[in-house]
Amino acid sequence: MRKGRLWPLILLASVAVLGGMGLGLWYGWVLDPVEYRDTDVSHLASVYRDEYVLMVSEAYALDGDLDAARARLAQLSTSDPGLLVADQAQAAIARGASQLDIQALARLATALGARREAFAPYLEGGDALP
Repeated sequence: MRKGRLWPLILLASVAVLGGMGLGLWYGWVLDPVEYRDTDVSHLASVYRDEYVLMVSEAYALDGDLDAARARLAQLSTSDPGLLVADQAQAAIARGASQLDIQALARLATALGARREAFAPYLEGGDALP
């Protein structure tokens, strides 16, 4: 193929690629955009649910606001949030999670009334963290 005939082919291919990208963006943003449904916290997968409980525990460790922690955990639609946090703290101990994560979970579980013997080493010393 001669050089003179190559440029129109390159131009045509570029227009086709850019046109396809433009049509794809138009379809996704204008014609049929994503609609989020069932996106509240209670629909999280178990892995993300555990992360959410840990974040609530860490927030409680920082601000000490038990009412806010209860309200955040209530979004999970669980019948006993204390038991949920205690079970997660127990699992964190078993898998060897970080000391700070275990402390945060154990303190929140205890504050919610779910006391366990395994939490004792993580509750000693009050709010002093190593």
